[in-house]
Amino acid sequence: MPPRPSWSGHLRLSLVSCPISLAPAVSESERIRLHQINPATGNRISLRPVDAETGEALERKDLVKGYELDDGRYVILEPEELKELQVESTRILDLTTFVDRKSIDPLYVSDPYFIYPEKSGRDAYRVIAEALSSKKRAALGRIVLSTREHPVMVEPFEGGLVMTLLRAANEVRQAGFDFGGGKLDPKMVELAETIMDRMSGKFDPADFHDRYQDELRKLIEAKAKGMPKPKHAPVAEPSNVIDLMAALKRSLAEKGEARETPVARKKHVDRRQGNLLLPVEGKGRKEAKPVARQRETAQRETTKTGRKRKAS
Repeated sequence: MPPRPSWSGHLRLSLVSCPISLAPAVSESERIRLHQINPATGNRISLRPVDAETGEALERKDLVKGYELDDGRYVILEPEELKELQVESTRILDLTTFVDRKSIDPLYVSDPYFIYPEKSGRDAYRVIAEALSSKKRAALGRIVLSTREHPVMVEPFEGGLVMTLLRAANEVRQAGFDFGGGKLDPKMVELAETIMDRMSGKFDPADFHDRYQDELRKLIEAKAKGMPKPKHAPVAEPSNVIDLMAALKRSLAEKGEARETPVARKKHVDRRQGNLLLPVEGKGRKEAKPVARQRETAQRETTKTGRKRKAS
């Protein structure tokens, strides 16, 4: 069952539309949240709105929103006036442009939302999802959430659709890298590439979790049970690399570099007539002759000797 929707409206592709709802694709409900506590009483403090000039305590329901001008005055905006603000993207997620997903800079990608179809629009929804998947494209559009219009990206995901908020151009800072020129040693780059190859793997979300939250939870559980606090070894600060080449070589060795060692060759043994091999005297190490050959040689020598005697 889809979670509680945070927005409902219509998804539109040209003249094709279908009713949809949005629900956040990520959650921080498991994150540990700490409160401000009065240490003298152990009670949680209350953050109540107070007039900054008069000190008068106010109720939140009586507050209104305002925008500060350069001269310090405020333009007051009533709740009814904000509700009256309507643009098309407050109720319609319009798919206007289709791009290669790889062309979208990761710096602009923000919060993801699952897009769920209403029952009456499932066929139109599935057609749009299948077409995006087939073309391997992402769709761009706009939507209003929490009084702000956001550029968004819509792409196929597990048979359905997921929408991701995109940051506007003025929200992304320009990079200020300045390395001062100079050429890198290609051998050092090659060593770094080899280290990366040895450490290559596959992305598995289950391998990543918030270790700080894990340790914080252990500390809370220990104190809640009156047990000793968990001990933690101090984290050593890495030292600055003086000899980069030497550091790369040590890193490569630690990542399982196979050292080339000479392999002793095994003595060749004639296994065809192993039981007929006899040692032969002589200098050095010679291959032993089979007994059968020795007998044939002796018989030939005997025959030659006999023939010589008859001839004489």
